[in-house]
Amino acid sequence: MSPLTRRLRLAVLLLLLLNLSYYLWSEDLLRGAGLGPTVQTEPQRLARQIKPDAAQLRKPEAGKPQLAGSAPPASTAGPNGECLEAGPFDEAQSVALRRAVGAALPAPAWTLVPTPVPARWIVYIGQYSSPATIENKRAELAALKISVEPLINPELELGLSLGHFETRAAAASALEALKKRGLRKALVVQEQPELPGAVLRVQLSGGLERVQLSGLTPVLAGKDWVPCR
Repeated sequence: MSPLTRRLRLAVLLLLLLNLSYYLWSEDLLRGAGLGPTVQTEPQRLARQIKPDAAQLRKPEAGKPQLAGSAPPASTAGPNGECLEAGPFDEAQSVALRRAVGAALPAPAWTLVPTPVPARWIVYIGQYSSPATIENKRAELAALKISVEPLINPELELGLSLGHFETRAAAASALEALKKRGLRKALVVQEQPELPGAVLRVQLSGGLERVQLSGLTPVLAGKDWVPCR
């Protein structure tokens, strides 16, 4: 055996012994001989660690401030009283409404908030050749217990609306339900596109009460008062 081969074998043997020694040391198997890695003991850090399993959610107590960034509960009342709104109203309705409300309520108590009037889709049958034909169709619909609503688009006269909806999908769903009740030759039509409009918002305060709003009923176009959103 040559001297070079003996030196290589010795180097390999030493490397194996070193690896074995490190393994025994790192696995804390030489602790009995006074050898082993240093144990990290910092009880003060462990005491400060968050324990998720011990965490509890608590509702804020009345009278105590909420944490920064948390949203306050929604309320329909303003700082001085209840807030009510009605609408939306289209541009022509808003003009008439502004005149009526301006004459009936103090200026600080109300405002018109720009809000689009949603598009209107209907289940439609027509157009017919004469009013007599429409009356015959009304009788047929009454026999099927299907109600008729007024049309707001004069271009769809002579015809009948069997329900209005804010989306085409809702109108199509209603049409399928009416077909199951015996309706034929009806279709979904957009009676009105989305239009500019406004919502009337009123703050009840300073002696202004809900009962005083009853005088505005004729100009509300059938819209009801609801809490402000």
